[in-house]
Amino acid sequence: MDAILMSLMTALNEKLLINVYQRDTDDFYTGYVQLLGKQSVLLATYNDAGLADGAVLIAFPAIEQVEFAGDDLVDMSFRMRVAAEHHFIGLEPKKPLTFDPRQNLLHQLALHAQASGEVILVILADDDSYLEGQVTAVADDRLTLSVFNKFNYTDVRYLQVDFSDVLVVECEGLELHLETELLKQRNQLQHVRTEITQNDGQLEALFNEAQQSGQLLAAMPRNAGDQFYVGAVKAVNAETVVLRLKDMAGQFGGYVALRLTSIQSVITASDYLQTVKAYSDWMTAHHLEKQPVLNADREFDRSEDLFRSLINEAAAFERVVRVRVQNENAHLMGIPENPDQAGFEISVPSEEEPVAVTFDEVQEIAFGHIYAYLQEARAHRTR
Repeated sequence: MDAILMSLMTALNEKLLINVYQRDTDDFYTGYVQLLGKQSVLLATYNDAGLADGAVLIAFPAIEQVEFAGDDLVDMSFRMRVAAEHHFIGLEPKKPLTFDPRQNLLHQLALHAQASGEVILVILADDDSYLEGQVTAVADDRLTLSVFNKFNYTDVRYLQVDFSDVLVVECEGLELHLETELLKQRNQLQHVRTEITQNDGQLEALFNEAQQSGQLLAAMPRNAGDQFYVGAVKAVNAETVVLRLKDMAGQFGGYVALRLTSIQSVITASDYLQTVKAYSDWMTAHHLEKQPVLNADREFDRSEDLFRSLINEAAAFERVVRVRVQNENAHLMGIPENPDQAGFEISVPSEEEPVAVTFDEVQEIAFGHIYAYLQEARAHRTR
């Protein structure tokens, strides 16, 4: 613990960008130390696009390691530079939180959240779930949280949370801001029954109807764990569907082409789809719908062999794509090379040699998102 404290103190005094790794999880936060208290540290954090994105309070017992150097931090510094150079858009930065480091930072943060009404995210010891909600009361040793479940509007709870059980509190980030805005209409939020269609070989008609209506839907790939895609249909044929994606903040998230046989099911109505739609509407109204370097208005020819045409285009223009192949949960992300009728190769940064892929084994291709753009920018600058 002394080594961790010394590392955090150095990061604070020298204004260093750091990664803070948590115990018992692969999750970590990247940012600058804002305040160093007696039981916890407050970081001003950055998201994967290189944008400032709120803050996080981390209790010392939750910290496994503090990292000052390494490939991840080099990559994040690059993303931050690209974000600044190309004027990536996000919320207007808020003033740094001004707490007294001699007093309990968690207690002060809870009071701040109660006064502002902003949603916070809380991670507790011995609990895998993340709690999001608004602070309604604060005592010397605990807070009361009005929980909001963006996946299920019927999940209405008030929980007393002991400060001693709190490992992490996220605050003031983009998604939490959107949730705060959504909760201003909490009394008008209506739960809808989840409508799910299992893949019985008839998805083409469903996707055609969704394309005509422009509705958001969620596609659940087979053998992909909890992963799913939320978006609107841009093109569909008997083999493939292309979705224009929304990310978790309702921003444009690129595109994905999915083989119809690779889809487990499709959700056409749910509380989470309502949540994403509300976020998307707010982002559009505030001119934050997409990053300026992305093309959110592409059209696709449904008569084409979409997988082949997308790979040929990516190879010709040296664009990064993310490919998932049959029977593999892992994704290959890189620039396709040498496409022919049977398949192609893809140069993946973590592999010494290009990986050979056949079109028959491709299950999905994701492209046109901000992380592909950043990887392209990195590849071009290192040549």
